[in-house]
Amino acid sequence: MNHRRIPVTGGCLCAAVRYESMDPPTEGFFCHCTICQKAYGGLFSATVKFAGSSFKFTQGELKHYRATPIATRGFCDNCGSPVAFFYDDLPDVWIKIGSLDHPDDWPMTRDASWGRTSHWCTDTKVPWYEITDGLPQRTGTV
Repeated sequence: MNHRRIPVTGGCLCAAVRYESMDPPTEGFFCHCTICQKAYGGLFSATVKFAGSSFKFTQGELKHYRATPIATRGFCDNCGSPVAFFYDDLPDVWIKIGSLDHPDDWPMTRDASWGRTSHWCTDTKVPWYEITDGLPQRTGTV
């Protein structure tokens, strides 16, 4: 049985940076853009979106890197763990699902009851990777 823990907590690998949200995430995203592939060293980025009004960092601070003119990526300056993504004009926070203390509470599947999940930028995904989970797919830039 899935027991969703509130507040939702997490942090980086070395625990220098910690965060919490008093509300659950609202959506999940798999981003297949080439910037996410490079930034996270994988085939895609997996994030969950939290309302900025209920989210706070409780320990440490992230270092930020701007790869595009519209957003920054936050990571731990000590261990290098990618943790967050911030659009300049939006109050929400996109958190790397692997940085959650309990990512199993928020399955990014078609039948998840907590929120919808989708694939973004699928036109730039690695060609040999097949998306077979039945989630909605969106092409183009974020």
